[in-house]
Amino acid sequence: MKSAAWAYGIYHVLYLAPSIFVGKHLWMKTLKKPKLKHVLWIFLAALLFSFITVAAYEIAGHVVLSNERVGELLRELGLTRGNLILFGLYATFVNPIVEELYWRGILYNELERVKIKHFALIWSSLAHAIFHYLIFKLVLFPVWNEIGILMLAVYNGILALIYKRSGSIITAAIAHGLLTDMACIWLILDFFRKNPSL
Repeated sequence: MKSAAWAYGIYHVLYLAPSIFVGKHLWMKTLKKPKLKHVLWIFLAALLFSFITVAAYEIAGHVVLSNERVGELLRELGLTRGNLILFGLYATFVNPIVEELYWRGILYNELERVKIKHFALIWSSLAHAIFHYLIFKLVLFPVWNEIGILMLAVYNGILALIYKRSGSIITAAIAHGLLTDMACIWLILDFFRKNPSL
């Protein structure tokens, strides 16, 4: 798609929302207020993770992805400095809630019915990661797509554990928004800083 807004809209409204609505019995019981200590730990982890992500991009980003392709993609998707705040708010607040309701609230909970140890954790984490393969392929060099997908699967496993241990889909959504989506926004900001012509 040639628009980040349309891509998000179709993904959230047409793909995820119907399942979230139909399967609300699976996640409604976990719609609990997060504990303050969990939110504080997530916030501290997010600051550290964002710092490490931007530092890693500064040091080795040229090995993993094409800056030229990232610039083209941002232009194609209509992401500019001017609308980055709006995009960032949507990406760090709406996207994590919708994705967590689907990937952990629906898929993970449904897979929990299979009585094989860690089945739900592994398969829901892999499915969410594989769903992002084409996005990774747009900007990452060959082989790094696959490495990125494996890293995302591990990260999804961590989100599933946060969800399971906290018993709160809201805690998982906060972790998702602050850890990944906020780190992506920091990367885009850093990219704009390094490429003032965009």
